[in-house]
Amino acid sequence: MRKTFATYFQNLTFSRQIGITVTLGILALALFSSIAGSWQGNKRMRDSLIEQGQQVTENLARQSALALIYSSADNVTEAVNITMAFPGIIGVEIRDVNGRVLLARGNTNFAEFLEQSGQTNGLQASAILSTESSKSWRFAAPVYSQPSAGSPFGEVTTPEFLGNVSVVMSKADLSRRTADIFISNLFTSFFFALIFLLLIRYLTRGMARPLEHLSASMERARMGELLVRAVPSGPKDIARLAHAFNSMMSVREEHEAALRIAAIAFEIDEGMLVTDKHSVIIRVNQAFTRMTGYSADEAIGKTPALLLQSGRHNAAFYQAMWESVNHNHHWQGEIWNKRKNGEIYPEWLSISAVLGTNGTIVNYIGSFIDITERKQAENDIHQLAFYDPLSQLPNRRYLLNRLRQALSISARNQAGGALMFIDLDNFKTLNDTKGHDIGDLLLIEVAKRLQECIRDGDTVSRFGGDEFVLLLEGLSAEKAHAAVQARGVGEKILVALSQPYFLEGCELYSSSSMGITLFIDHAEKLDELLKQADTAMYEAKKSGRNALRFFDPVMQAELESRARLETGLREALRNQEFRLYYQMQVNHEGQIIGAEVLLRWFYPDVGLVSPLQFIPLAEETGLILPIGHWVLESACRQIKSWESDPHTRDLMLAVNVSGRQFRQTDFVAQVIEVIHQTGINPQSLKLELTESIVLDNVGDTIAKMQALKQAGVRFSMDDFGTGYSSLSYLTRLPLDQLKIDQSFVCNIGTRPTDAVIVQTIIGMANNLGMEVIAEGVETQAQCDFIMAAGCMRYQGYLFGKPVPIEQFEAQLRRG
Repeated sequence: MRKTFATYFQNLTFSRQIGITVTLGILALALFSSIAGSWQGNKRMRDSLIEQGQQVTENLARQSALALIYSSADNVTEAVNITMAFPGIIGVEIRDVNGRVLLARGNTNFAEFLEQSGQTNGLQASAILSTESSKSWRFAAPVYSQPSAGSPFGEVTTPEFLGNVSVVMSKADLSRRTADIFISNLFTSFFFALIFLLLIRYLTRGMARPLEHLSASMERARMGELLVRAVPSGPKDIARLAHAFNSMMSVREEHEAALRIAAIAFEIDEGMLVTDKHSVIIRVNQAFTRMTGYSADEAIGKTPALLLQSGRHNAAFYQAMWESVNHNHHWQGEIWNKRKNGEIYPEWLSISAVLGTNGTIVNYIGSFIDITERKQAENDIHQLAFYDPLSQLPNRRYLLNRLRQALSISARNQAGGALMFIDLDNFKTLNDTKGHDIGDLLLIEVAKRLQECIRDGDTVSRFGGDEFVLLLEGLSAEKAHAAVQARGVGEKILVALSQPYFLEGCELYSSSSMGITLFIDHAEKLDELLKQADTAMYEAKKSGRNALRFFDPVMQAELESRARLETGLREALRNQEFRLYYQMQVNHEGQIIGAEVLLRWFYPDVGLVSPLQFIPLAEETGLILPIGHWVLESACRQIKSWESDPHTRDLMLAVNVSGRQFRQTDFVAQVIEVIHQTGINPQSLKLELTESIVLDNVGDTIAKMQALKQAGVRFSMDDFGTGYSSLSYLTRLPLDQLKIDQSFVCNIGTRPTDAVIVQTIIGMANNLGMEVIAEGVETQAQCDFIMAAGCMRYQGYLFGKPVPIEQFEAQLRRG
């Protein structure tokens, strides 16, 4: 306990130690003075109360003589009552000389007193404190007879002893007054002690404050604050201490600054090691330990070659490095080292030689950084720049670089090569039905199979989507032999890619189309070579897919012509290059009953372009939609212009509708809107649909035809008999007319089966209550046969070729 208190007291500041010491001393002094004052007051109060008790007892004794003489308590009752009324008196007792109690009041139990005195021998002049207990005093006084005033004979009479008077006085008043005195003294002492304490505190503050400031400055210095300084003040010796402390802190600050600079220079993010002139490590930093895994204890005393050599560099590398260090006193470069765990990693190392005073090397300092992340970042950048993230195959950029190198090598070495363009068949359908996740898995599997099919030195890349390009190098310089080599690789690839794929529990099948172009001493641009392979690939798709084709210059010319047509077709509508031609339709009497509207394109660079060339192209590109709408509007405007002439108001115009146009969701609304805008009689408009359009989606077809039939539009099935006709659908379709295809009509005189088909179609149409018209009628014999079979409407060169509106109206005027 004593040791603990001493330790606690030592941990206090000087000011607190002085304050606690002075406070405890003053409090102890105040307590002692309070106790001493209370004890003295208690003694004085006791003496005073005893004196009062003696006086009361003596007074009662003098007044009790008569009562004792006559042995009558009545004579002293009043005196006893007065005595009992005195403060502190709690009992009175009067006894005669024989010890008999004459009168007793209050507490007269003598057994509680500490001691009792016997009868006093002789005369007792006054009251005495007879006995005492913890709670009261007992006073006793003798009672004597009063002496006579004087004997006539001059004799002196002795007073006669009559009895005793006892008075009991309580100590309660003494205890209460003693406590009051103690509390009063204690309060007074503490009050003056507080005043004195404040005074002492004020007086000692001036001396303690400089010490506190000095102590606080030392504490801040102990906590590592180097810029702290003490303010010299207070007594002279304390001021000297402050000056000494400031000088010490200045020196320490300089030392710390020097150490900090050295530590910062050594403990940087770069790994550092210091060796002696024999390349023995004498010091390493924390970065060295973090990068290599070797602690300072494990590294010091060993050479870097023993700890770090990876084995990737030969002796010539290290020899050149140390020659540079010893001659130039410096070397830096990339080096592969080994960590403690055996991992080999790249680092950028700088070695500097430290020269002594005599110019000789005394130390080597090596600093290095781990460039693993930088190398990885370079690899990642290279991967992102030159590889496809999904298939991990080289990308377009990588392949173009390789192709450029391959062409240079081919020209230099007179070697052949091949570029193979591969496109997966129906990949979009797979994506739409199975989802893009399955599509991605298929692409990854295709990439793996392609890599398994190529030779070492060949390159397979993914161009994007479902397109892959293979570069074959080192083929024969003879074109025919190189083609055989390329075909062998291509057929191997086609077989591999047509094998089933098992993706996410599903068995899927896919095929591919491949275009190949050869290069031997190739002088054309890279883009031309890629275009050739792409062209050949599209030819493979046209041939039925899952096939390969070699590039042919004639094929390229056709594709380039097609591209020019597509470009011109996109401008034709805006440049008003389309024209409508009209081919008359007549009845069996030779009367013109209408015409079929046929589209012609006058291309300024080419002239008149055949519909067989530009109509399929318009279908592929989607341009057939605006073109078809223009044809419909133009035909309706022509019908409207004929309605004002009695000779032409009953003519009917037949307009061909493409499948893409008819499948538009708003096709019905478009037709009705054109009818309303032009204000024609819808009975004069006949829309011709092919079998393929009608049977593609029968439900949708019937709904659209019914809607337009209600508006008054008529329908004709064009090229009937050339498709997969269904009689059940034929009875459900709201058709007005069947048109016999010209392929049957032209063979009537040469192929009996075609004649039978024509007769069958005519008979079926008549039985179903439909009109029937034959197209392609070019001879009178054909016309006679058809008429005899029951067909009364005709169209063909026998009656008139397709002509512009001006010529057609001239034919109308001629009748």
